[in-house]
Amino acid sequence: MFASLVVVAASAVVAVTAATAAPQVHRVLDPGSVRESVEYLTDTYGVSKQEALRRLQLQDDATRLDEALSRDAGATYGGMWLDHAAGGVLVVAMTRPADADKYLKAVPDRENVRTKAVRYSLADLNAARDRIATKVGAGSDAVYLPAVSESDNQVVVWERGWVAAEKQGRVGAAAVEADSARSAVAAEPAGLVATRTLVKPEPMATPNVDWGFCHPLYCTNHGPMRGGLRLDMQRDAQPGQTPTWGGCTAGFNLRSTGGGFPGVPWVLTAGHCMATKTNNTPTQHNGTSVLRQHGIEKNSYPYDYAALQYVDTATATTWLGSHTGRNRVLKYCRNGGADSNADTPCGEQATTADEFITGTHALAEIKAGWVVCATGSGSNVVNYPASHDSGAGTGYLVGTRCGRVLSTDVGINTDLCARPGDSGGPLFSQVDHTALGILEGSQQSRGGACWAGELNNYVPIETIITDLNQRIAGQGTVFSVITTPNG
Repeated sequence: MFASLVVVAASAVVAVTAATAAPQVHRVLDPGSVRESVEYLTDTYGVSKQEALRRLQLQDDATRLDEALSRDAGATYGGMWLDHAAGGVLVVAMTRPADADKYLKAVPDRENVRTKAVRYSLADLNAARDRIATKVGAGSDAVYLPAVSESDNQVVVWERGWVAAEKQGRVGAAAVEADSARSAVAAEPAGLVATRTLVKPEPMATPNVDWGFCHPLYCTNHGPMRGGLRLDMQRDAQPGQTPTWGGCTAGFNLRSTGGGFPGVPWVLTAGHCMATKTNNTPTQHNGTSVLRQHGIEKNSYPYDYAALQYVDTATATTWLGSHTGRNRVLKYCRNGGADSNADTPCGEQATTADEFITGTHALAEIKAGWVVCATGSGSNVVNYPASHDSGAGTGYLVGTRCGRVLSTDVGINTDLCARPGDSGGPLFSQVDHTALGILEGSQQSRGGACWAGELNNYVPIETIITDLNQRIAGQGTVFSVITTPNG
């Protein structure tokens, strides 16, 4: 876990009872808490619910196995990932595979764990990434961002071409960065580093209705602010025209301590949601002004976030302070529409529940193959005539969808389905109730009902919190995700 986040452990932790003892990595999952993730696996891979639960159990055990190997066998541990196409196996990379043996014995599902011999340890990769990051000035304004690819056993230097294009007007700026990147790569051993182009995700950026429960579009007077709720922002009006509204989704609740913002609650969403909006009209939910239009924000993937304050103290109390359980995101399962049963079927009736967030994961801890979930509020006027149309397309319904992590680079790449209006929405793990990131967008420009081959990208929560804390470090303020019951 990264230091700036407040983390509450879920239950069991890794323990070593003696210098030679294997770490204890197992805890039993509650099937009811991972229902949507189970349904994703049964639908996508045609496996039984028992097999799906086994895979999720292995994912959970792997989290603590990763901690133990990183701590105790860091010189030879090269990372891990889940391979669902190969039958739901966990692949553990080691420069000396035998070093993992005593740790793997503690995994009940040992028969579905494989070791893979690799050239470089994760420590080697991280050190190379950090060296390159220093040389290229990695950060929100940099053209080049290095990231570790555990499955490739390489450091990948990702080129953000759109940032380079923005710098063309500054004489020599892009060329200097390109020279620095080439020099940094050349200084590393052959095969350790690769360079690739990062595809920029297309950002996926509603009168007062009450369905009698907390719905992603209509949650007024139904408990605290939570991830997955619609946020409506008014765009600047063109001359002679009426202003229009753009929809995004709330991510996670944050709190700042110390400095200029002591004890201040914030709502996290995507930074690109603030573009074309300078009219200072408050951000709304369900026709009610809730948040300020702007806050602390950036819009340069993977540094794409906005931390928004409530419009005033009374509103903050109504939406957060007067409630317990301020660490939740919404799970909403819905019937009807072409894609309603594609990944999270809910039986006879639409249902709603909360996922209580008890911790976070740093980007390096998130592994390929993890089953993850997200709630979005993207919608259209045909399916939800009482709400602003976010541009999602007819047939796309708000709610929770589950999928898997395809890979990580500077962001989290998934096969979850998302549409315009879902931007900023929360990515979370039901397995250990953790916050992972917020939705940036896709590379496919799709609309309407979900279909095969979805690809969407998420901004890591670690990137956001780290950048927020660096930006205001001189003020003595620290941001964190609310993860305690009362926040």
